[in-house]
Amino acid sequence: MERLEKKVILAISVMGPTFISKLANRLLENQNIIKEVIKNLTEKGILIRVENTMVRYKTGKNVVIKHRNHTYFDLTKKGKQLAKSISNEETLFLREAFKTYNKSLQNVLDNIIIQNNDSYYIIDFPYCEENKVKTILADEILSLEKQYGISITMRGKISKEKVDLIKEISNIVIVKGE
Repeated sequence: MERLEKKVILAISVMGPTFISKLANRLLENQNIIKEVIKNLTEKGILIRVENTMVRYKTGKNVVIKHRNHTYFDLTKKGKQLAKSISNEETLFLREAFKTYNKSLQNVLDNIIIQNNDSYYIIDFPYCEENKVKTILADEILSLEKQYGISITMRGKISKEKVDLIKEISNIVIVKGE
């Protein structure tokens, strides 16, 4: 089980039923990543979607009853058992509820992850530079589409850092695709 999955399970065990954006904010994580973790944990039977219209959740020492205007998730019986076993091995940092909620910080977190995603590139280079390109790309080279003609052309998703390293090779053409 991944560390973020463990953090989500622990957070829900501490907070009670919660929704994705609140969970992402309290864990200082990207909402899209939390959404995927929630989806995976729901498929594994660890989390369940809360169906009733009124929800009880904890804010520090207080318990709040609120009308549900988001999709809330809670731990299943299996999830509660996992939370007990995980609590012995993991420490959890949760931001304070409401007091430190900052939408602009959440937007920054979401945009950082999006900016760090791999992008689609087309790289064209002479045969004599093939070993240098292979060394830089390492494992990523297996996922790229390759064409051999007058030169070698590779297409696919590559990290920006590796593209920057490849740009230093002579006689290479790099085009960022859509």
